[in-house]
Order: sequence, then C-alpha cells, then structure tokens
Amino acid sequence: MGFSNSLYNGVSGLNSMSQQLNITANNVANANSTGFKTSRSTFADIMDSTSRESVAIGHGVQFNAIDTSFAYGSIENTNRPTDMAINGAGFFQVRNADSATADRYTRNGEFELNASPAEPQSYHLLTATGQFVQGINQPDQASSPAVVEDIVIQRTMPQSATSEVKVITNLESAPGLLEATDTPLFASWDGRNSTAPLGDGLYDFKTSLKIYGPDDGSVPGQTNSDYLTIYYDSTSKPNEKEFLITCDPASDQRVLADGTTHYDSATDKGAGALLYGTLRFTTSGELNGIDCWPVPPSGEVAPGLANKIELGRGDSYYTFDYNFNGSTTNSSSTINFGNIPKPQAVISPASALVNAPVSAPANATSSWEAISDSAGNGVKIGDTFHFLGKTGEGAAVDYSYTVAPGQSVQDLLLGLEGQFACKAEIINGQLTLTDTVVGSSQLAIDSIGYANASGATPLTDTSLAQIFGKQGDAFTIKTDDRFDSGPLATTNYASSSATIFQGQNGFGQGLLETIDVDTKGIIHGHYSNGQASKQAQFVLTDFSDLQGLRSEGNNTFVATAEAGTPMHGLAGQGGFGAVTNNALEASNVDLGREMADIIITQRAFQANAKSITTSDQIYDALLQILRR
Repeated sequence: MGFSNSLYNGVSGLNSMSQQLNITANNVANANSTGFKTSRSTFADIMDSTSRESVAIGHGVQFNAIDTSFAYGSIENTNRPTDMAINGAGFFQVRNADSATADRYTRNGEFELNASPAEPQSYHLLTATGQFVQGINQPDQASSPAVVEDIVIQRTMPQSATSEVKVITNLESAPGLLEATDTPLFASWDGRNSTAPLGDGLYDFKTSLKIYGPDDGSVPGQTNSDYLTIYYDSTSKPNEKEFLITCDPASDQRVLADGTTHYDSATDKGAGALLYGTLRFTTSGELNGIDCWPVPPSGEVAPGLANKIELGRGDSYYTFDYNFNGSTTNSSSTINFGNIPKPQAVISPASALVNAPVSAPANATSSWEAISDSAGNGVKIGDTFHFLGKTGEGAAVDYSYTVAPGQSVQDLLLGLEGQFACKAEIINGQLTLTDTVVGSSQLAIDSIGYANASGATPLTDTSLAQIFGKQGDAFTIKTDDRFDSGPLATTNYASSSATIFQGQNGFGQGLLETIDVDTKGIIHGHYSNGQASKQAQFVLTDFSDLQGLRSEGNNTFVATAEAGTPMHGLAGQGGFGAVTNNALEASNVDLGREMADIIITQRAFQANAKSITTSDQIYDALLQILRR
C-alpha cells in the first residue's frame, strides 16, 4: 500500500464526518416536527484488498447506512380536537390525493377537517399536506381492519323521530278534587278552538314537552316537531285519574285508516287529541293500572272494553300516533308513566292444603300424600290432573299429570311450565301460571279435570281430591294487578301535583360542533342538537421490520419489501396503541445527545483534517529531499 493512501484515509474521514454532521443537523432542525423520528448514520472501515493475510491495513472509512429510531415521542396536549396521537405501536394510514392506494404511513397526527366538494354534507379528515386519513366509517358494523376507506365525518345529524315519551308526575290526591259527575277530558276538548281547545278550569294539572317527527329535509331551526301537552284530571273515583295526550290541533295531520284522510282542526273536534286514558292507583298512591282509548276525529270516545287499546304481545307501554307534516304514514311513540308491566297470570279457584300437623296451604315442596282439598279428600298415588287451555301465544294445550310415588308438587309445576310455556307456582296453595312475555296474552286454563287410577271422576267417586277447583272449573285471569310501580313512577299522593321527570328520545337536526376520540380510535361527532354519534374508527398499521420503512418527507413513510407485510388493526387492540385527540406526539430527538454528537463529529473532522495536513507536510519534506 502506498504512502499516499494516508491522504485518502483522511479525505474519507472528512467525507464521513460531513455526512454525520448533515444527519445530526437534520435531527436538530426537526426537533419540533410532530412525529419526527431521529436518524443516525453508521460507518464501516475499508480494508486494503492487496494486503497480506497476516497484515490488515486500513484504507479509510465508508458510509454504511442511515438508521431511523422509531422510539415513541412524548405525548403533548393541544387545544385542537383534530390533533391525534398514538400512545403505543402503530402508524396512521394515509392516502395521497393523487393516488387510489393508501400506502403511506405517519405518526404525525396534525389532522384537519376539510369540506368535501363531492359530498357537501360531510368532512374528510386530512393531514396537513392534504393526504386522506384512513379508517372504518361504520364502526358499529363488523368490518375487517384490512378494508379501509377515507374517513368521513358527517357535517349534519339528521332529525330523529320521537318513539319513546316518559312522563313522571305526582297527581294530587284530595277529596275536594273528586268530580260529582264525570266529565271526561275528551268531552271537554275541542280541537276546532285553536286558541283554547281545553279551558283552564277543565283539568287539574298539565305538563308539556317537545317531540319530533321524522326527518323531512328541513334545515336546523325549521324542524318537523310540536309540543306535546298531557292534561290530567280527577274522576268520581278516589283512586283514579284520567289523562289526555294532545298536540296543537293545527299541527295534527294524522292520517286515518283509508290512507288519505287527515285530521282537520277546522272541522274535527278530536283534532289534536292523540290518546285518552285512565290511571288507577292503590290506596297508598302507587300506580297499578292503565287503560287507554284512541280519540277519533269526532272526539267522542265512549270508553269500554270494545274500543279499549290492548297492548300487543311483548309490548310494555301504550302507543299514540302523531303526524305534523302531512305524511301518508303516521309516526308513533310509546307513553311511559314509570310503570313496569307484568305478564298475565291465571289462578286456580281453589287452594291445595297440607293436613299435618295443622291444615295449611300447600307449596312446591309438599309431597302428594300430604295434600288434600278443602273437603278433606286426600290425593292418592295414581290420581290424574287434566288441564285444557292455551299458551300465551294461543296454542292449544291438553296436558295430564299422574301422581307417582315419591313425587311432589314441584313435578307438576315443571310439567305445566313445559306445556304452557309459562312460570308455574303455588301461591297460598293456589296454582298460578304466569306468562313469560308482557302485553297481550292468551294464557288460560279453560278447565281442570280429575280421575283416579281406576278412571273414576268426581262425578262417580266423591272421595276424589279436587285440590285446585271443581271438576271442569276454569282458572281466573288476573286483570287488575298488571303493573308494578318502578323506582320512579307516577303517583297519587296528597302533595300538590308536580312534574317529577319528563323526557323523550327524539331530536332535531344538528350541525357538527366538535369531535373527540376514545382509546379505541372511535371518532365521535358532537352536534348542536346535543347529540353525539360514532362517525368512524382509525385503523392503525404496523410492520415486522420498521427499518424497512423509507422516509419521503412530511414525516411520512412508505414501506419497502424489507418492512414485511403490513399488519392492520384497531387502536387499543392486538398490540396497537391507543389513540387520543387534543394531543400530538412530539419528535423523539434528544437535543442533548445531538449536541454531544456535534462536538464529537467536530473533533473527528478536525483530526481527519490534521491527518491530511500532516501527510501534506511529509510529502513536502520528501520533495525537498529529492530536490537536493
């Protein structure tokens, strides 16, 4: 190796230190760049290939590679709701505006909402450089994280029709409020009188709340809505109140059964009267019964069994129709006074008794040998009980149970539950079957029969025990106790009438005011109507070898083959970090470390320069010797 190589060694050192200084300076320059990942250079020595194996002579240094540190930066709070940070593993996936493929990745969450010209009622979530952030736009639906699309945030929330109304009141119980002669509220109501359809002295109490019809394209502030007013009044019965649910008669455009005729406040007395009913209370003031009737255009209800509204099977509450915009289809809403419905029950007309040691009502654990009827006739092995009736759904049932040794009443109850699809109990000795579904029920025992092991019936053998009623008796249907008072329910106490709570689940249109993000990366939009809804969910991406990511500026990376197959997942799941808004990830540049590197690089640069000048001086000395 020639002596002149010492010059080249020094030059290679200068070049390498220049590269090192360039990388360090870039790190320092990006110390405040959101999501920036610091880089470092690596170098390798160069060996003289002509050297003997036993003697290795260095030939300088060469630039080897630039490595990126993907250590997480600190999370810093901001006051912009569109600023996002990933607390843990993963990258935001973005799409360049001029590309159909979302193949760029970033930790920089400086996002912004941008109105979409193609979709005027929505925003796109974009990076500061105009890239489209990717995710799932229907986070409530089962979607694969591998299938992403441009995140879209709706600018407006459409109006939602009211389908549930809950009103809790105390209706004063006082003897002085009772009516000598009943004058029902529907009789006093006159929807043709738009200014005062019900005079002030014709009711005891009223309460109002706003409800909403379905979205009809109105702009915010011009919604399809009206105020619902519920009037209450006493009747001639001490534990009963009547009510009338109403709206502005001029707003009432309910369509009749023919599909074309609407209520008309100019001609219909019943316009604006949506539902009439009565509330029944216990003597202690607890709500335990409700009956309801529709109000026809004539306003004449004539309450009775024939026109009383029956709850549908599975229905917990009565409903009323409303229509404020003349639609060909009425909307409907339930009315909840705080009552909890109870399924229909049927009860045997007689009680089974246990004779020893003192006659007492039988229960589920009583053995058959100990049970008798009120006449003292005991149940015997081989006796058969025969039940004819219907399930709650109306299916006919013909069931027989034969007493076997070692069995108890519980065995009969299990058989009845299986046959009648109900709950079977012994309550005070009476056999009670209760439907498992609230609302309309056809559950019934139409007749009960008895026979002994020889086939004799009570008509031929009077000693047969008829423990649940006489041969052929039907069970009694409980019609009074169909409701329980909930923890917050309408009451009939002696205190003054007052509204305790009222609410409904409808709302008008709303404009987007802000967004937030939960730890699972779900974006919630908050609107001017006070509502919030899930809009989209971030999909994060990670790689098996992060050094295979190539930076292309703007704190964005593109994956090379060395990075491996992209792994997609939802925030906070499967090893991916949580996403939070009003926050950004700072760069991971360590300025102290970088300044130390600058000093070391400076020293190395000076030393390499010194080796060059020293080599130059030696060459000068050699030249002077040669000239002599």
